[in-house]
Amino acid sequence: MIILDFETNTRKPYDVIEVGAIKVAFIDGEYKKIDAFHRYYYSKYGINQRALEVHRLTPQKIKNLRGGENYAKYFRQDNEFIEFCQDCNTLVAHNITFELRYLGDMVTFDNHICTMAQNKHIVRAVDIRGGLKPPKLIEACNHYGIDFDEEQYHSAIYDVTKTLEVLNCMDNLTL
Repeated sequence: MIILDFETNTRKPYDVIEVGAIKVAFIDGEYKKIDAFHRYYYSKYGINQRALEVHRLTPQKIKNLRGGENYAKYFRQDNEFIEFCQDCNTLVAHNITFELRYLGDMVTFDNHICTMAQNKHIVRAVDIRGGLKPPKLIEACNHYGIDFDEEQYHSAIYDVTKTLEVLNCMDNLTL
């Protein structure tokens, strides 16, 4: 099972500028991290100001975070990500529709778990009109009493770690 989170620049498939992924296994009654994949990539497109306001990843910051690492410049070219995912058949994400949009056909999974959708009627977050809405990751964490650092929110590796904690609190897990 893989828990995945992307930070992106545009709405175009594969335009991922940060990927956080953790492999988990069910051990002693809970899901535990057994491996991790975390990388930064460049976008082939100009800076999207709205996306930048969310994740604060400028091209210069990405360059600094990549450091001297020698891996693919663009997400779509990273075969090591594909290899990381190969032996897993279940994908977990807090907003799985979002991740699937950017994943495209790089990797496929037989099963999908969306912790956001599965927590809609549990967390009972409300929109501005008072209706139920799918909860943000921070809202799900607050519901389950999980510590949440808003300064790290929208860091892909932080978000997958928090999604794992949410997953371990869920009683209604269904594939």
